[in-house]
Amino acid sequence: MSSEKVQGKTSSRLPPESKGNTFWDKLPPWISSNVRSWKSWKVLLRCWVVTWVCFVIMLPDKSLTTLGNTAFFSLLLSIMLPPNMPVQLFMIVMTTLVLGVALGWAISCAAMKAALTVRDQTLVQQTLQKEVQSATGLANPEALFHAGIFNGDFLDTGSTVIYGVFLGFGCFLFALIRAYAPKLTLMSVFGTIAIDIFCSYSPLFPFAQYTLLNSMPTSVACYMAIALVFIVFAFPETMNHSYLSSSAGLLECLKGMLALQDDVLASDPHDLTTGSLLATKVTMARVSLLTQLQQLVSQKQMLDLEFSWGRWNGEDVQGMLEPMQPLAVRLGALNQFAKLVAHPLLLSEPKQEETDSVSAAESTTSSEAVGDTFLLRQFRERTVAAEAEHHVRLIDLLPIIRELTADLRSAGVAVLAALKDLVICVNTKRCKCGTLEQDARLVELDRALSRLRSAVEDFKTDKCLLLLQPYQHLFQKEDTGLMKTLPMRSLYMAYVFTSNLMTVASAIIALAENVTHTATKRTTAKLWFPKGMRALWTVLSARGGADGENVVGEDSQPEETIEAEDSKRYKLDPDSRPPKNTSQRVANLIHKVYKWTKTPEALFTFRYVVVTIALWLPGVINALIMAQTTMNIYASDQVFNYVVRLGGTFVGAILGMVCWYIGASTGNGNPYGLAAITAAFLLVFMFFRLYSPPQYLVGVLMTGATFTLVLGYSWIDGNLPGISLNVGLRWDITWRRWVLVTIGSAASFILMMLPPKSGCKAVRLRNASTISGLSYLYSHLTSLWLSSAEPSDNKNGDILHQWPRELREKFMAGALIHLEPTLRKETLPHTYVLNPHFISDVISLFFLVAQSLQTGEPLHQAQYKNLSDRLHYHSGYALNELRTVVANLCGEVPLKGFEQWREVYDRSHILV
Repeated sequence: MSSEKVQGKTSSRLPPESKGNTFWDKLPPWISSNVRSWKSWKVLLRCWVVTWVCFVIMLPDKSLTTLGNTAFFSLLLSIMLPPNMPVQLFMIVMTTLVLGVALGWAISCAAMKAALTVRDQTLVQQTLQKEVQSATGLANPEALFHAGIFNGDFLDTGSTVIYGVFLGFGCFLFALIRAYAPKLTLMSVFGTIAIDIFCSYSPLFPFAQYTLLNSMPTSVACYMAIALVFIVFAFPETMNHSYLSSSAGLLECLKGMLALQDDVLASDPHDLTTGSLLATKVTMARVSLLTQLQQLVSQKQMLDLEFSWGRWNGEDVQGMLEPMQPLAVRLGALNQFAKLVAHPLLLSEPKQEETDSVSAAESTTSSEAVGDTFLLRQFRERTVAAEAEHHVRLIDLLPIIRELTADLRSAGVAVLAALKDLVICVNTKRCKCGTLEQDARLVELDRALSRLRSAVEDFKTDKCLLLLQPYQHLFQKEDTGLMKTLPMRSLYMAYVFTSNLMTVASAIIALAENVTHTATKRTTAKLWFPKGMRALWTVLSARGGADGENVVGEDSQPEETIEAEDSKRYKLDPDSRPPKNTSQRVANLIHKVYKWTKTPEALFTFRYVVVTIALWLPGVINALIMAQTTMNIYASDQVFNYVVRLGGTFVGAILGMVCWYIGASTGNGNPYGLAAITAAFLLVFMFFRLYSPPQYLVGVLMTGATFTLVLGYSWIDGNLPGISLNVGLRWDITWRRWVLVTIGSAASFILMMLPPKSGCKAVRLRNASTISGLSYLYSHLTSLWLSSAEPSDNKNGDILHQWPRELREKFMAGALIHLEPTLRKETLPHTYVLNPHFISDVISLFFLVAQSLQTGEPLHQAQYKNLSDRLHYHSGYALNELRTVVANLCGEVPLKGFEQWREVYDRSHILV
C-alpha cells in the first residue's frame, strides 16, 4: 500500500469538525457541547434565575430583617445545591439537608440545656449587676448589654466545657455519617455547620437562647420554596424523563461503537496502533460508553420513588437497563478487537519499507519485554513465515471478515437506531393520547429485528464456514501429511471477532425483545405513583460513589482490600477460632473495636473531632468549617485539592470585590446596582457550577461560596438594623475570609498528614483487590466450562449444577455460550486452555501478582514470565503484561545465570 493511498484513506476518515473548526470547536468539549445544547440552556436558565432571586430577597429591609444574620444562606445553597434535578429527587436531597440541620440543632439545644445547669449562677448575677451599673444613665442600655455578651463577659468555664463535649460528640456522629454513607454528605456537612455555629456563640449567653439558629433554617426554607416553584413550572422534568433521555444517549453510543467496527475492519492494522486517529476514536468511544452506563446505573435507584406521567413506569424503565448492561459489556469486548489487531507481537510486517528496521526493533523489544523464551520465539517466527507464505495473515483475512459480517453489523446498527427512535418517542410524546407514532416505531423496530435474526441465522449456517476458505488448501496438505503445523493464529483472531459479534447480536435481540414487550404492554399514558419508600434508606446509605459526591474530595473506595465473597467464605482466622462463651465474646468485641480504631474511617473520624476542638477554642468559625469540609477519608491528590480550594477562594474574593465596587462603589450598597451586576456574574458562575468537570468542581464551589460571603456579609453589615457583631464589608471581609480559609486548610492538612496517606498506595491496594477478584472469576468460568460438559440432575450437589441456564449464560464468556455441551466435552482433551497444569499456573500467577501489589514485595526472576511457554497460545498475553508492570513497580529479585541457563536448556531440548 503506497503512502499516498494511506494518507488519502486516513484523511477521508477525519471527523467533519476537523475540516472547518469554529470558535466553539476550539473550546473544551464540556463547554462547547453545553453551549450548543438547548437542554443545557434550559437547566442553566432555571438555576440562574433561582440563584438571582435568592440574592434579591435579601436586599429589601423587611426580608433582610426576617432572614437575619445568615440571610446569604439562600444564595449559598443555590450555588452549592442548584435546582438542576427532578422535583422528587430535589425534595429527597433537601430533606436530608434539613434533617442534618435539625439534628445539629437538637444536639446543640441539648448542649445548652446541660450547660445552663452547670453554669455558676453566682458569677452570672455578679456579672449582670456590673452590666446594670455600667448602663445606668445611658440612652440605649440594651446595646451595652449585647456588647458585653459578645465581648465574653458572661463566659463560664464549666458550661464552655459542656459545649465542647457536645460539639465533639455531634461532630463524631456526623463524621461517621460522612464516612459510612457518602450519599448523606450534605446532611453531615450542614448538620456540622449548624452545631458549629450554635456551640461557638452559645457559651457567650448566660441564659437560654434555643432559637439562636432561627436565621439558618429560615434561609434554607426560602431557598427550598423558590427552587420548588421553578423546578415545577420552569422546564419541569421527572426522573423517568431524565432516565429515558440518558438511555437514548446510551443507545446512540452503542450504535456508534458497532458502526465503528466497519472502519476497524477496513483499516490497516498499523493504523490502529496507540496514538493513531482511529485508535483514539475507538478508545474515546469506550470511555463515553462507560461514562453513560455509570450515569444510568446511578440514576435508576430512585425511579420508583416519584410521581410521573407517561406510558412507562419506573419499573419498566429500570427493566431496560438489565439487558442493556450485558450489551454494553459485550460490545466493549468486541471493541477490543482493534487493540488486539494492533498488538506489537501480532504485526507481522511493517507498514512501509523505510520502517523495516524500526518495526523490527520494536517487535524484538516487545517480544523480549514479556520474557519470551527461545522456544517461543522460534514458534512465533515460523508462524509468521507460514502465514506470509500461504497468504493467511490477518491483513489478508480482514476484508473477508468485513464482507462476511457486513449484514450482521448493519442489521445490528439498524435495530439500535430503531430502539433509540422508539425510546425518544415514548419519552417525548407523554401527553399524546394516540399511539400512531409509537405503533409506527414498533413496526420499524420489528422489521429491523427480523432482519437481524435472519442475518444471525445466515451467519450461523453458512457464512461462518466461509472463514475457512483461505485455509482449505492447508487442511488438504495436513490430511495428506505434507504439513504438520498449521498457522491458525489469524483464523483464531477472526473467530474471536465473529464470536464476540454473535454475542453482541444476541444481546441486541434480547434488548429489542424487552423494549418491544414493554411498548406493546404500555400503550396508554397514565399517572404513576411511587411504589414504596422502603428502598430509600438503602439508596442513601450505600457506600458506592455517584456523580457529585466527590465535591469535597471524597474517595468512596476503601484503601483496604475488598475481599471477594469466595475469599470470605473460605478464609479462616489463623490466630483464633469463633468465641464460645461470654468472656470470649466480650474479648472478641473489644478486639473488633480495637481493629476498627485502625480503619481509615475511624482515623478520619478522630481527626475530624480533633480539628474541630482545636479551631473551636479560638472561635474562628469560618476556619473551623473550612477545616471540616477539607477533611477527607481519602484524597487521590491532597495537594491538588488544596490548590484548587485556595485558588477558588482567591478568585471568588477578587470577583466578589469587583462585583461590590461596580454595584455599590464605596458605600453600604445600592440594591438596584448590585442586583443588576450580580445577575451577570451569577450567569457565568452557574454555567461552571453545572457543567464543570468533577476535578474542577471543588474550585468552582469555593469561588461561588467566597463570592456569596463577600457580597452577603458586606450587605448585612451595612444594612441589617440592630446587628450586634460587625464582620466588615468589601476589603475587610475579603481579607478575613482569605486568612480564615488558609488557617482551616492548613489545620486540616496537618492532621491529614499525621500519618500521611499515599494515593499511590490506595490505588495499588485497590488493583491488588481487583486482580484477586479476577482470579476467582477465572476459576468460576473454568469450573463452568468443565462442569457443563457433564450435565447433572443433582439438586443438592455442587452449586455449579444448581445455577439456572440464564445465569450460566450471563457468566460464561464469548463463544462458550454457543457451544453445545457435547461439543464442549469433545474439545476438552484438545484445548490447552483446560490443561490442569496451565490452570494451576494461571491461578498462581494471579495470586503472585496480587500478593506483590498487596505487600509491595518484589517478584522473583525465576518465576515464569510468559504463560505462552506452557500454552503455545496467545491467551496469556494479558497476564504476561500485568506481571511485567508489577515487576517494574514493585521490583524483581534477580537469579544470577537463570536467563542464560534457560536459553541453553531450551536450545538443547528444542524439537525440530
